[in-house]
Amino acid sequence: MSNIPAAYRHLSFKSIDSTNRYALDAARDGRAGNLWVTAGEQTAGRGRRGRHWSSEQGNLSASLLLIDPAPMKAIGQLPLVAATAVHRAISGMLSPVQRAELTIKWPNDVLWGDQKICGILLETTTLLNGAQAVVIGIGINCRNHPETTEGLAAADLLQYGYDIAPEQVFERLAHHLDERLLVWDGGDGMAEIRDDWLLRARGVGQPVVARLPDEDVYGTFEQLDEQGALIMRLPDGTQRIIYAGDVYWPGAIR
Repeated sequence: MSNIPAAYRHLSFKSIDSTNRYALDAARDGRAGNLWVTAGEQTAGRGRRGRHWSSEQGNLSASLLLIDPAPMKAIGQLPLVAATAVHRAISGMLSPVQRAELTIKWPNDVLWGDQKICGILLETTTLLNGAQAVVIGIGINCRNHPETTEGLAAADLLQYGYDIAPEQVFERLAHHLDERLLVWDGGDGMAEIRDDWLLRARGVGQPVVARLPDEDVYGTFEQLDEQGALIMRLPDGTQRIIYAGDVYWPGAIR
């Protein structure tokens, strides 16, 4: 049995199509929130915008189901909350020197250097009773990785000398995410989460490109607003707020 906070339940599968899909279906079937779903592998894992997410044996595939965790206006903050929890979970297993290599790319990708080591996917659905089901899907490359993931080179913990079982990573993640959710407090504690995120961020004050569905926006990553949106300073000196998109630095996209 997993050593996770007592407020949570945990279902573990050897293989499943998608931990996010299972968690959403569980919510539609009337299951309570605070449910973790993990799998040794996913046969139909997915990333943002419907992209495929490689989910091989030896890596962590985990999804957390929450029911009505916050007012709707604050739900979009959860990827940043989760990213800080993942960063804390992984960095706590690294040497002090290598911790500096671990950063967060807005809004929620965790990087080792220039390589992606974790992806996070937030999905929501409104239930028949009007409640909001929210699933935070988290994939961490523990022992293998694809060549690229969502345009970035990928990495795993093993290649850097850390042979850590996904079950061990999961237990650390479950505790850190519980703690960060308590701090976040349905959005009331977002200021502290924002500060925590910025301490771990990649690219603040540096040139970035935000890839949106219909355009690429070039500028400097200036700050986060109070809700966690990206504030960019454009070449003409004006500001632009990016609420959703893929952010890269020059030369990063493969």
